[in-house]
Amino acid sequence: MDFFYQLNLAAFVLVNGSMVYRQYRQDKRAEFSEKIQDSDAENDTADEGRSTSKSSTVASASSAKQFTNIFFPVYVLVWGADWLQGPFIYVLYKDEKKLPEEIVARLFTTGFLAGAVSALFVGSLADRFGRKNACLAYCAITSLSCLSVLSNNISVLFAGRALGGLGTTLMYTVFEAWMVTEYNQRGLERTRLKLSSIFGRMITLSSVVAVLAGLVGQVF
Repeated sequence: MDFFYQLNLAAFVLVNGSMVYRQYRQDKRAEFSEKIQDSDAENDTADEGRSTSKSSTVASASSAKQFTNIFFPVYVLVWGADWLQGPFIYVLYKDEKKLPEEIVARLFTTGFLAGAVSALFVGSLADRFGRKNACLAYCAITSLSCLSVLSNNISVLFAGRALGGLGTTLMYTVFEAWMVTEYNQRGLERTRLKLSSIFGRMITLSSVVAVLAGLVGQVF
């Protein structure tokens, strides 16, 4: 059985590694194509126009790179935090805290219900108060949810699961909404950085983080 799990892990690592490499090659090809097109455009314009176009291109490329350097580290940390704590909550309740199966089931149900109910209003609140503020709220709410497991008080544990459900709803909605909003506000659609490429990298990174979080959780 151990060999079976190790074989599955090796397969997941190999598949995710190939996905990361494939995404990297696609980005490099797109970057090379952009440089070729920019070079052709410069040759077809006057000296003054060429200088302006080059400066604009450099500025656009710099803006796109700055955007990805801000978003992807945050995205990796958010999903890493979720993958680190999510799979081990049941074991913590059942084995560490010695809670009855019925109580554990009620705790999880509380989290699911909180996530379902919060989905009804999270989007409108994010639109009203700002998606960036909603992302910061996720960080605070999830931190409180994780801290709640340090207590043995059953009321605190239920409150923590409710916060966890709310945090999960925020995680699956506001970060992508914030990213798309920032992308449009910065005018990045005029660059070679496409939303489809960003979402593709997000999916790949989420898979890689899931595998790494599992390994870290087993070791520590």
